[in-house]
Amino acid sequence: MDSTTHVLGLVRRALDEFDDHPLEVSVRRAVRIASLIGDSHAAVRLGLDLQVTDGDPAQHRGDLERLMADPSRWESPDEPGPAVTAMREYIRDRTKSDDTGTVLAHSLANIEYFTKQMPSTQTSAGLEADFALRQIAERARLRTFSYLVAWERCFGYVSVNESIFGGYKAQVDKMLAEGVPDLVEKFTAVYRRMNEAAASDPDRPAGEELSHALTTCRRILEAVVDHVLPPRSEPSESGHKLDHPAYRNRLFQFIKEANASKTAAGVTVALGKGLHERYVAIGELANKGVHASVALQAANLCALNTYVLCGEILLLQQQAGGSASAE
Repeated sequence: MDSTTHVLGLVRRALDEFDDHPLEVSVRRAVRIASLIGDSHAAVRLGLDLQVTDGDPAQHRGDLERLMADPSRWESPDEPGPAVTAMREYIRDRTKSDDTGTVLAHSLANIEYFTKQMPSTQTSAGLEADFALRQIAERARLRTFSYLVAWERCFGYVSVNESIFGGYKAQVDKMLAEGVPDLVEKFTAVYRRMNEAAASDPDRPAGEELSHALTTCRRILEAVVDHVLPPRSEPSESGHKLDHPAYRNRLFQFIKEANASKTAAGVTVALGKGLHERYVAIGELANKGVHASVALQAANLCALNTYVLCGEILLLQQQAGGSASAE
């Protein structure tokens, strides 16, 4: 089970059982999810509703810091971090509307206990206090529910996207392993070298690494083209060379021969031309001594686009082979 599926399962369970458990249970579940996905603001804000009064303030802060993806962001010299922002929201939410400025810092568990223990006949002050506590609980209920709904929508979209690309990736990886097995390791080498460069010093020039990544991507595409349409000594009908150096011509010739649909062929040709333009642009970027962090992003996008085009070429070969067998 991948992380997205796991988180989506937690969110949907929390939503499905939202009305079957005390509010604090749903809030604890939401805090767990917020911490898992790195939403530090939501984790701290919801965590504050669970904290009890008194005790050691340093320990309370430590409990909340452990919920954050990056505890060092609790305080920032430039701008308030997510924890400080969440604390300010908590205080505004819990401050009484009268002139006293009292902050009702009760945990949700204590609020539930107090409201259940209130006698049926009360003074006006007692009724006012009961109403204030119930209002806090209802705001926390809506806040928690809205977070869960937003996460369900977000991770629902992500899950669909991952399932689409995951299925495509599994199919392409299988064809790569069967047709050109050494390419998978070449892809891995591109990512490994670029990540090492960015991790060592993201601001240092990384033109050499980026140039190497670009060369590897070109070799990968060329190897796939060699696999589906080996070099030919004779030119195409239109006079284009189809020898070993002219792998771009062979790519477009293969698409033309393998694809019966001119519309579909046009899409693949456009993808191939776009990738070539990306190669040219990245080559120019590498010559400028781009920083490692920028180079890593460019290399990752280059490798991803190369992978997609290689997959489309191999799928086209597979489909063409199936059509030929059927005939």
